[in-house]
Amino acid sequence: MCARRASIEESLLSFQTEFNLNPSQPLFKITYKSSPIWPISSSVSDHKKITRIAILDSSFNPPTNAHYHLIVRSVTNIFFQNDKPIIIQTPEGRQQIKEQGLEFFDSCLLLYATKNADKILSSSDANHVDRLLMMETLASHIQSTAPSDTHFTALKNLAVGVVTHPRFIDKAHGILSLLLSLSNSSFGFSDNISRQFSLYFIMGYDTVIRLFNPQYYTNMREELAPFFETNYIICANREGYDGEEAEEQFYQNEIVREIIGIEGEKIIRIKLDNEIAKISSTRVRDIVRNELRVKNKESTKEQNKVQSDLLELCPEPIVEFVIQKGLYRKEQ
Repeated sequence: MCARRASIEESLLSFQTEFNLNPSQPLFKITYKSSPIWPISSSVSDHKKITRIAILDSSFNPPTNAHYHLIVRSVTNIFFQNDKPIIIQTPEGRQQIKEQGLEFFDSCLLLYATKNADKILSSSDANHVDRLLMMETLASHIQSTAPSDTHFTALKNLAVGVVTHPRFIDKAHGILSLLLSLSNSSFGFSDNISRQFSLYFIMGYDTVIRLFNPQYYTNMREELAPFFETNYIICANREGYDGEEAEEQFYQNEIVREIIGIEGEKIIRIKLDNEIAKISSTRVRDIVRNELRVKNKESTKEQNKVQSDLLELCPEPIVEFVIQKGLYRKEQ
């Protein structure tokens, strides 16, 4: 772990140096990938020109079961026919996959922005390196628990990446700039193949609302419309935000419909179980901060109680990381 931490620190230093040369240019860097040809799937032939990437962008402070289910639910429930998304949530419905020759995601990306549009990194938060290490831990957990079905190979073809800019239009620009700069030979394909990448950003309804907030744009229509020409949003329900009726009204808003189109194919909506939807990283941090101290003065019984509480909110490898590294604890 020490060697990996040092490697990430060096990578971030190089990343920051490059960013400082041109701060206005969105910059994206891959810090981990499970395959040398990521984001291309190893099962894909030369003839498939579009590579679909499911992207979970978050602060990962820390990663939770909600993060895990967001990425898994997206990959296992969303398929494509003639480039149009089809949501299949039942085992019976999945028979369509073989019968209709549906396509699926090729890869996944866990994405972390070093700058947040609304929040400033505080001393009690996990630092950039710890978050990227936890994201790698989450990626390994996703790979180890992924279904063996060949349609879900994206869950084994994962990368962790970092981006400099907080707005999604800039994140997409940074990611695509890097991917399009890579040669076909780096992916194992012949040079005469023209590759395309479709990015699907997974987010909660609360984040979708912020995406359409005019305060982040000079001209929201002009800036968001090009984003939706080549990128998509996967929106999941979020506990405590407005309710279904208000959510429906939001999607029927004239400006939203004008930007994403009347058919609404640019925003794919999935539903998490309510118990999962209400999990938050804030809740995890609060449990640790209220129950554990830096100097480990708690009894074994107290530590076991906290660990049990955290296991209801986070994958076990994340809980182990948080406790072992002493993250989010009180100083006294």
